[in-house]
Amino acid sequence: MGFLSSLFGANRTQSTTADNPLRLKDPTLGFLNLMGETGAEFIESDAYILSPLFGRTLKSSSTVPLCEVLFIYCELDSDGRIKGHGGMATDLIKSARAYVAVFASANSADSYIKAVKPRKDWQANVTMVLDRRGDKLALFFQKIFTGMFAGRSMLSLWVEFSPQGQGPWQAESPGTILAAMAGHITF
Repeated sequence: MGFLSSLFGANRTQSTTADNPLRLKDPTLGFLNLMGETGAEFIESDAYILSPLFGRTLKSSSTVPLCEVLFIYCELDSDGRIKGHGGMATDLIKSARAYVAVFASANSADSYIKAVKPRKDWQANVTMVLDRRGDKLALFFQKIFTGMFAGRSMLSLWVEFSPQGQGPWQAESPGTILAAMAGHITF
């Protein structure tokens, strides 16, 4: 099975659909800063926009917070490992028990290809940020999460707010790649 097919859900153990999504009740939002002052600035900006949507928000610069939605601020090296941490990104996602994970600091596509490997023991929808485009990342996820709290599937919302191809929506969206390994999820 190829890398792209595994990213888009071909090896999921649980099948979800837009009509039968995985429902996360009262999800916790977590922020994990592994890049110092720059990460702290990103967290403050993102948390200001996103935290009001969630009943509980956790922030950490060392311990992985237990949460269903995890924003990770880190730099990846050329081998896909987290700089200064040495671990693999997908290990953090599993440790958090997150079903939705966002690498909220920009890294190269090559680093992400090496870092985000499908797991048989934990699936999550993983967003890999190539370009935050200022506050557009948090505003994009504000729309996604608002829709998820209204019962809509993350994947359906993603297609609506970030369609493929060239178009005027690109100016309003961050540069991202979604690996939908957990499939359809809603709150």
